[in-house]
Amino acid sequence: MTRAFFNLVALISLLMLLPAFSSLSMARDHYVDPGAATNFSGDGNADTPWRDLQQIIDDDIVKAGDRVILATGNYGRLLVENKKMFERTTILAGQDQKPVFEIVDILGSSNWHLQGLTVTSSGQRKQEYRYHVRVDENSQHITVNDFSIYTVADISDWSDVDWNEQAIDGIFSAGDYTEFHNNRIKNVNFGITIYGDNSAVVNNHIENFSGDGLRGLGDHALFEGNVVKNCYQVNRNHADGFQSWSMSADGVIAAGGVKDVILRRNLILNFEDFDQPYRCELQGIGMFGGVYEDWIIENNIVIVDNFHGITVLGARNVRIQHNTVLDVDYFEPGPAAITIRRQNGGPPVENSLIANNIANDIFGDSEGVVVVGNFMDADFDDVFVDIDDGDYRLPDGSEAIDICAADQKVDIDFFGNPRPIGKCADAGAVEYRD
Repeated sequence: MTRAFFNLVALISLLMLLPAFSSLSMARDHYVDPGAATNFSGDGNADTPWRDLQQIIDDDIVKAGDRVILATGNYGRLLVENKKMFERTTILAGQDQKPVFEIVDILGSSNWHLQGLTVTSSGQRKQEYRYHVRVDENSQHITVNDFSIYTVADISDWSDVDWNEQAIDGIFSAGDYTEFHNNRIKNVNFGITIYGDNSAVVNNHIENFSGDGLRGLGDHALFEGNVVKNCYQVNRNHADGFQSWSMSADGVIAAGGVKDVILRRNLILNFEDFDQPYRCELQGIGMFGGVYEDWIIENNIVIVDNFHGITVLGARNVRIQHNTVLDVDYFEPGPAAITIRRQNGGPPVENSLIANNIANDIFGDSEGVVVVGNFMDADFDDVFVDIDDGDYRLPDGSEAIDICAADQKVDIDFFGNPRPIGKCADAGAVEYRD
């Protein structure tokens, strides 16, 4: 009797688990080709693909854990709305395929992974669509990888009117636990804007923008290995390579705080071509409104035409270390400085550090911030391999080698190479290598 009872309990337990096991084991690949023949009814197999991606999402044909593999074609708008999956569900470009979208909207959804898509508005700006890719505040655990995003492919003949009337933003995300990796974004207004918490923005390439390159407004975020270059000044916006500001719970700007953010190994470059039209006086890393707590800003290269190379107004436990921050022409509105100061009317700076940087100038409050081991010079020609050609490595004999004034235990440099190589770490973002 006892043995039969336990056998029955085991059988019931197994039957209760079957739905979970079944859902995992039944995850499938769906193939979609908008150019597939219309004289047969597709079933999503490779030989008989679906024709309408939006329909199979709306009709819940795509289940949690499935993959949707897209063929080359024009797909219009992709809307993933109120689709909360309990495991990762993927939409991706098939091998050597180029699926093209006008906009990608993720609303009220979770656990979606999107990869390899092209998103372009083709210069047809619509009032209701300000972004190429949007993740709303009710979404989480969304990843966007290997996208190609652009307003138009070529802006060489654009006027300032074209920029203002046609350019829309690259990526806007208000969701938590989002990741954006290896995306190529060009010819846009703002590049990537993050409002949500626990997000990662890694190895993205943002080229030709008229707003800010990166915006980070959420807590517990990582911005690493991104390239931001070629800013276009076409309106009154003061453009930043990276910008952050705080917001209080009731929506008051510059009244709250942003916590626990890492900015590491990013390149911010005002322009590549001296003859570029509408060249910006780009600010590098600008944090002007609120309290910034537990931030690490390290191993970045920031080349701008502005006083604000790296500026933090309102700092608590902020570490700015091993950055290279320059205004290579040294004319106003530069030279480029690294600054930590108290925000007007805000709390005093606490427990912050400016160490082992190369910059045109350094400004730190006498109280609350330690300034040590930085290298400043009026002439950097002998400090770098070739400053005019944008080579910010250190040559033999550079005065920035083995500064040895502060050991902050930063164990890699801008290129990911180990540091220190010599007796102690060099100043700036790049460690000298023989």
